[in-house]
Amino acid sequence: MLTIELLNSCALFAAFDRQGQCALRAPGLVALARMQAKAEDLNAFVQSYDAQLQASPAWEAWPAGEAWGFALGQAQAWPQYRDLFFQWLSYEAAGQVLPQALPRLTLSCGAAGFDGLLRTAYALEARHHHELADALGLWACCWQERAPLPAAAAGAGSDALHVLRQLPRITNQGGDWAQAMHKAANTPSLLRAAGQLHTNADTLEQLAGLAAQAYACTGNPAAQALVSSADAMRRILPHMDEPELALRSYWHDFAATVAVACLQAGKAPAALPWPELLRQARASRNVRTITLVDCCHQTAKTYGRDGWWQSAATRVLQDAVA
Repeated sequence: MLTIELLNSCALFAAFDRQGQCALRAPGLVALARMQAKAEDLNAFVQSYDAQLQASPAWEAWPAGEAWGFALGQAQAWPQYRDLFFQWLSYEAAGQVLPQALPRLTLSCGAAGFDGLLRTAYALEARHHHELADALGLWACCWQERAPLPAAAAGAGSDALHVLRQLPRITNQGGDWAQAMHKAANTPSLLRAAGQLHTNADTLEQLAGLAAQAYACTGNPAAQALVSSADAMRRILPHMDEPELALRSYWHDFAATVAVACLQAGKAPAALPWPELLRQARASRNVRTITLVDCCHQTAKTYGRDGWWQSAATRVLQDAVA
């Protein structure tokens, strides 16, 4: 059982772990709880994962009079951003804060490999004030400027796979994923190609299925991030006044990820049944594995079919023990 004490203790840790990756302690806990993990599994997960984390820095007050977006993209601003969002959520409920903050944040859905989006979606599931403030702060300090994606032409189609096949391939020369994403998302040839998709109510389900297929057939970490992010985006959209604009921004970063990842198709594993997948995930101590299986399971339930999500969940568990 997930206790308030376990969620409260997430505030003891910094936004980034010892390797500079985004801390996803709360998403791991929420995902395990949703999979009916027992107390011993939750405790074993935090004992293992906490060794990778850093202690939280001291809180810093948000500079008086500054607009909330003035420090976007500054990793060192997280102590100030967590204070800003904590205070903001104290004065206004999440239902009022999110429609104000999310339109700006979702202009950079893929920030830090979509981890800001992912942590925020899980914080909403947890309904935890402090965790939501920390998650929004993380997203804000990882934010990257994006060139506007052109509006789809009048005759543009809505087949995402067709457009993805037309994308240019963009080499990640420096090995820095965040910078490669930034470069790809602002590359004119990618903007022209991605702008050819007419996004609509069916787009997110298409992207979720394509991401799951890509990960199941390749095991590529970028495709894994797309699977989790598609489910996170589905959970974020109902909290926005203009979800169609956020969906187009998400598509922009989805396309940039595909362009950089240069995915090569392989063979998907034979899918294990969900009860076995959930059992193995509950025993995992890898937060990426846990959240990927949870996102696949939730997506399959939402759309009423297994599609590629069962194979993708099988892939991540097999790769974890390979």
